[in-house]
Amino acid sequence: MINNKILIITYYWPPSGGSGVQRWLNFSNNLVDMGYDVTVLTAEFPNYPLTDQSLNNYINPLIKILKVPVFEPAKFFKSKKNNSDNIEGNGMINYLKLFIRANLFFPDSRMFWINNVVNIASSFINNNNINYVITTSPPFSLNIIGYKLKLRNNIKWISDYRDPWSDFFQFKNMPMFKYVKKKHIKWEEKCLKLADSVIVTSPSLKNIYSKINHNTHLITNGFKEIEETIESENFEIIYSGVMKSSQNPKLLWKVLYEISKSNLSFKKDFKLNLIGSFDKSIHQNKYLIKLKEKVVFKNYISKDVLDKKLSLGKVFVLCDVNQKGGGNLIPGKFYHYLSYKIPIIAFSSLNSDTHNIIKETKSGNVFDFSNEIDLKNHILELYSNFKNGNYLININDIEKYKYSNLSSELQSVIKKTNN
Repeated sequence: MINNKILIITYYWPPSGGSGVQRWLNFSNNLVDMGYDVTVLTAEFPNYPLTDQSLNNYINPLIKILKVPVFEPAKFFKSKKNNSDNIEGNGMINYLKLFIRANLFFPDSRMFWINNVVNIASSFINNNNINYVITTSPPFSLNIIGYKLKLRNNIKWISDYRDPWSDFFQFKNMPMFKYVKKKHIKWEEKCLKLADSVIVTSPSLKNIYSKINHNTHLITNGFKEIEETIESENFEIIYSGVMKSSQNPKLLWKVLYEISKSNLSFKKDFKLNLIGSFDKSIHQNKYLIKLKEKVVFKNYISKDVLDKKLSLGKVFVLCDVNQKGGGNLIPGKFYHYLSYKIPIIAFSSLNSDTHNIIKETKSGNVFDFSNEIDLKNHILELYSNFKNGNYLININDIEKYKYSNLSSELQSVIKKTNN
């Protein structure tokens, strides 16, 4: 294959855990199967919030790995008790940490990785006749790396945005100076304009970025294969991943408690599994405390174990950020949920990207964070379906979200970038 050498630069790579690593792990594996010569440049001794050693087993052995040391002051901003980044924490010390993080580290705390990666990647590109560089962010330092490599090497650069940059939801909760915010906007535009192609994961972001770079393409996240489900006696409701206070579906906990209190059959069958990292406001919610033995909190578990746990589920919970613009970044876990054909209860703004894709796939129902009556009725309907042995749903046209099919779209972008 002509023009088949690709350098993928990503901070998140096995053994990084969580849903974010799945995108380029799967794309990299599939590109190798398509005949591309793939090298992944990633961090050496990174400060990952979650790790999953089992993911190392999923890396295609033909992928070459290039690791560059990284200095990360971010580790000083982490909670000692859990994997939280303390974005929403209280107290003067935490405010000071956020202030430093927001205003002194640009574009993020991986800024000290930029020049080292650019120097090593530039030599690698020249010595190995690399045809394309693909960067994926966040962290947004990766965009500046791609920008500098494009200028230095005149390489074909494909810039992948898993999240929006200047409109990143975490920035909205940080004490950031206006001039720093403007600097993010300026660099976002500079990087978008210079990239040969831009890839985004949501329709809303495509609409925004297409105004700056018309070679902007929508390639969503996805899943590897349709998963099998396992019959069980429990009406098990599952949430997996990180849940910040701004995602807390308080009405759900209230509704589940009220149904359990008035419906003895439901109380007997019901079980709530919360798997991952949860803000203390969730742990301290009065309704979850009252539900007691019906609620199980579990720390992050490996993907292999999580897959088995999800196969026992009867309902999945998905939560966007409850703020302006929430829902226009489709959570990666949505696609993992989708692969089970188990109904999803999502909390999001109506007509958001999350709302629209759930409606399109017929994979569940979406509620805003204040619709109590409809939420209660829907849960009772799902429970009735479970009691009748009919809890799985007929999801509409989800094959296109398999990573094998999404990788064909990626290949199309690569070919267009070469023209």
